[in-house]
Amino acid sequence: MKPMKTLAFITQGQSDYEDRLRELLDSTGIDPHEFEGLDYFGLLPFFVIAGASIRTEAHTHGDHVHATGIYVEVPEELEGGFYATLPLLLEDAYEEEDEDGE
Repeated sequence: MKPMKTLAFITQGQSDYEDRLRELLDSTGIDPHEFEGLDYFGLLPFFVIAGASIRTEAHTHGDHVHATGIYVEVPEELEGGFYATLPLLLEDAYEEEDEDGE
C-alpha cells in the first residue's frame, strides 16, 4: 500500500485541515460553511477529482450508522499534483459569469 498523507479530517464542529490546504481553500472565497459545522465538506468531490481519497470513520448503533469524521488523504507522490490541480477545478466550478453571461 502506498503511503498516504492526511490533508484534512472533517468532523462536526472541529475540522482539521493541513495549513497549506486551508490557505488554498480560504483564498478561493468559497463559503466553507455550506454544511453547518463541516468546513468545506461540499468540496469533497473536487478533492477526489484532484487525486485525493476519502475515508470515513464511522460506527453503528443497530441499523443506524454514525459517521464521526471524514479523512481526506492523498498518496505522497500525488501531493504536488493535487495542489496544482485543485485550484483549477475550483476556479472552473465557482467562476462567476461575466456581465455578458459567458
